[in-house]
Amino acid sequence: MKQPKIARLLCLLLTVLMILSAGISTPAYAAKKADKTTAETEETEQDNENCIVDLVAVGDDLLHKSVYVRMKKKGGGYNFDRMFKYIKKDIREADLSVINQETILVRKDYTTYPRFGSPYSVADAIADAGFNVVTHATNHTLDRGQENVLGTLKYWRRHHPEITVLGIHDSREDRNSIDIVEKNGIKIAMLNYTYSLNGRKLPSGKGYLIDMLTSSNKNNIIRDIRRAKKKADFVIVFPHWGTEYKYTPSSSQKYWADLFLKEGVDLVIGTHPHVVEPFKMMRDKKTGHRMLIYYSLGNFISNQSEVPRMLGGMAKVQIVKDRKGTRVKSYDMVPLVTFLSASHRRNYTLKLSDFTNELAKKHFLYVRKHKKNMNPAYLKKLFREIVGKE
Repeated sequence: MKQPKIARLLCLLLTVLMILSAGISTPAYAAKKADKTTAETEETEQDNENCIVDLVAVGDDLLHKSVYVRMKKKGGGYNFDRMFKYIKKDIREADLSVINQETILVRKDYTTYPRFGSPYSVADAIADAGFNVVTHATNHTLDRGQENVLGTLKYWRRHHPEITVLGIHDSREDRNSIDIVEKNGIKIAMLNYTYSLNGRKLPSGKGYLIDMLTSSNKNNIIRDIRRAKKKADFVIVFPHWGTEYKYTPSSSQKYWADLFLKEGVDLVIGTHPHVVEPFKMMRDKKTGHRMLIYYSLGNFISNQSEVPRMLGGMAKVQIVKDRKGTRVKSYDMVPLVTFLSASHRRNYTLKLSDFTNELAKKHFLYVRKHKKNMNPAYLKKLFREIVGKE
């Protein structure tokens, strides 16, 4: 449903009044050298005088070789569109739709674990599905060297400039900018960091290439957050962190979460553990500031061999801006399931609510060795145990 013109005018008027009341004068749509800002002109439904942004995010797009096999076209090449077929409606209806692209993209010589390199056509499918934000700072970002990090960024910019790419950069100037997306009168700053590069080091003199979530980079992270808070209404951090296959946050995740809360981050959406972890609203006891955190959304898609790694989550967050400020209005996590056919012909992700016993019996893991747990009942139980709800 499109918002009425009067609602959008009220929203814009509210933004102007907030700026004037703060004693700040900014020219409309002034070009910013220090920040990369995109504006969304499509109207969306508003609540009276409030500005509202609906956000969805999914976890790791982890592309093993067997995923490629299922995505191969008869005439050659790959078509990854089918991965998103059953969640495309949710992705396209949101104002901000985010996916973590776990693997770096390459032009040829596609590779799988432990050094991933995925076809550029993955980017085309992500764009077609309706995602407009991609996080690229992961422990696999440097798997195929700096040339493919730069090649990936170049491909996104040339073929899908409407998509905001986070976590990788081609220059120090680009690294020092803050990605800000404006949607429905709300300016949202986004930051993305990874805890590791799987033992690899950033090339000498190229520390700007990938954003790192490390103690040596702590001051830069704090600086990024503080600059983002000055320039935007709402700040999101996407950390690639945690311990693989653990359902609870690690001490490192808790450390960084406390730092983000203290610095005034509004929303944290984590990836990397390859299983879902809890989500909750945190509150700073000193300032009263509230921060929503999803410790891990798990895998969006993969060919990992254990049932819990087939279970992922879709974060759904509504952000509101009114006279009181900008904040999270509502939030949830929708359970997802990766379907891998035993015939090696189908591979996609769907909502757990749409995953039937009939589909389960056709799943690769059911046929292979997991008849007891590769079913909707077990996955619902596991999701409840981890995050506390169905």
